[in-house]
Amino acid sequence: MEPIIPDNFFGEQYSEDVALIFKPKEILLSQKTKFQKVDIINTKTYGKILFLDDLLMRTDKDGYIITEMITHISMLTGNTKKKVLIVGGGEGFTVTELLKYPEIEKIDVIDIDSEFVKIAKEFYPEKAKAFDDPKVTLHEVDGLEFMKNTNETYDVIFVTSTDPSGLSAPLFTEEFYKLCNEKLTQEGIFMTDAYMPFYDLGYIDYKYLYNAISKHYPITKIYNCTIPTFPGGLFSFVIGSKKHDPESEFRENPSLETNYYNSKIHKASFALPEFMVENLGKK
Repeated sequence: MEPIIPDNFFGEQYSEDVALIFKPKEILLSQKTKFQKVDIINTKTYGKILFLDDLLMRTDKDGYIITEMITHISMLTGNTKKKVLIVGGGEGFTVTELLKYPEIEKIDVIDIDSEFVKIAKEFYPEKAKAFDDPKVTLHEVDGLEFMKNTNETYDVIFVTSTDPSGLSAPLFTEEFYKLCNEKLTQEGIFMTDAYMPFYDLGYIDYKYLYNAISKHYPITKIYNCTIPTFPGGLFSFVIGSKKHDPESEFRENPSLETNYYNSKIHKASFALPEFMVENLGKK
């Protein structure tokens, strides 16, 4: 794909003729780790923006949306959750949100890129401090290898990896999905990003991921949220549950402090646009 983002600008290119670009006030970091390219810029409208391999991961202004929708849909489905695994969470965003649940006893976080973990601690210290909590253990290892070797079982497994390039490719395999199912309790829940419905790019596709996950769970559903700086504005997730329906069997938590998520959003997020329903073949 021929690049169309102008020099001295940053952004994410979605296709040959579409990109979202930002004019940086300041380039805070531009560095290659062993595993990926990391860029962090400061902007007038969106504050700090994190890019990994030229893909936008999070902005200060709207980043809370994806973090809340990753976390609370699964955490409030069915029974209370005590042991949680996050695969791809070395920046601390998801684990910070999870610490809002005092009933959690253990959180394991997997991130293979130790250099990126150090970068995140420097530029997002308010999130990285979550790793100081005694409930939290950071494992700087390959996610697939961790799943092969761990004897733990979890109430929830969150997969918040980057797109399925070389770094994250093992996390999009049948072997990985099968291992995750085996490491869940009998009421366990698996959640993974399903990316942008308006841009179908191979494994970055909600239908592919829905079909892959549904092989392992009797209840598998897609839910959406709106994130202004993600391609097309619409972002999807796939949730697989061994027992509880996340659309109807969820607990309200009025004391939970959020900026996007609430109980009405929880239920409404499972109402899919018609083009997604048709593509999934559910009509």
